[in-house]
Amino acid sequence: MKRLVWILAALLVGAGLWWVLRGAPFIVQRETPPATAVVSRADITVRVEAIGEINPVTQVVVKPEVSGRIKRLFVHAGQSVQRDELLLMLDDTELLTERAAAETQITAARARLAKAERDLARQQALLTNDLTTRELFDNALTELDLARAEFERARQLLQTVDDRLGKIRILAPFTGTVLNVMVTEGQVVSGATSVSQGTDLMTIADLNSLLIRAHINQVDVTKLQLDQPVEVTVDAIAGLQLAGRVTFIAPVATVRNNIKGFTVDVLLAERDPRIRPGMNARLSFPVLALTNVLTVPLAAVFPDGTNRVVYVQQPTGTERRLVTLGPADYRRVQVREGVNEGDVVLLEPPRQGT
Repeated sequence: MKRLVWILAALLVGAGLWWVLRGAPFIVQRETPPATAVVSRADITVRVEAIGEINPVTQVVVKPEVSGRIKRLFVHAGQSVQRDELLLMLDDTELLTERAAAETQITAARARLAKAERDLARQQALLTNDLTTRELFDNALTELDLARAEFERARQLLQTVDDRLGKIRILAPFTGTVLNVMVTEGQVVSGATSVSQGTDLMTIADLNSLLIRAHINQVDVTKLQLDQPVEVTVDAIAGLQLAGRVTFIAPVATVRNNIKGFTVDVLLAERDPRIRPGMNARLSFPVLALTNVLTVPLAAVFPDGTNRVVYVQQPTGTERRLVTLGPADYRRVQVREGVNEGDVVLLEPPRQGT
């Protein structure tokens, strides 16, 4: 009897193993329903997005007009300065020596001029009374012309030295902030005879007026216009949102990073002391606003050749519909034709057979 029980048990285990190997499911798993969304009305704002760098509207590199050795620096980086405030002074020792020599030269020239004037007056009187020759009179006239020319050269030399002395005191060109100082006391600097020459002394900028320069691609730039409002955020300052306006759109395209586009300047309408030149800013140009229009999520729209389709959930399955789309933002797109408010659309293509 016991043997018969063992045989029956073995048969049952074998039958169960055969059933498992045959692939018969013991646990039934339900399929996860597809993600859906409801066709609804919403507002859509179309924007052009860009990244730019913050820079002062007014910024200059200060250079000396004359060469010399820096005698003293009066400012440092980060310091605020007023217009015509003394920034630095060059050593005036050599110029004072030149001025003394020029004064001596002009004194001698003045004396020679006075003598030439007296000689000519004497020759004039003698010639009137026929007591001298015309040649001697002409010689005296020539000496007077030479003396006058010598005096004028000496006067101009003194004026030149005085002008150079006036330029050894380098003043702030406008009220602003010293961004950096590139020289030290005792350093010899060269005077600027042109924009590209001369030693760079320091950079001064007006930090109360800042702009953001961005490179906008040629497709999006056609949507922008002067004085257009701009929303600005700064990467380095979390939560900061500022207003700006477009002040410049370049008339000619340029290529940056192999992308053809146009330079666009945005002037900040507000000033935050935490903003510093060189920071990156994100620009958002609102170019179109739609109110209370029929929309679906972008994920609900699928390409079908040159068309766009959505899949609408129905009691008996899903219905594929061609749709005509309007503008879109980063989340939703306007649907002009093809769906009705309240329709439920799939966010992923339906599986085969559904």
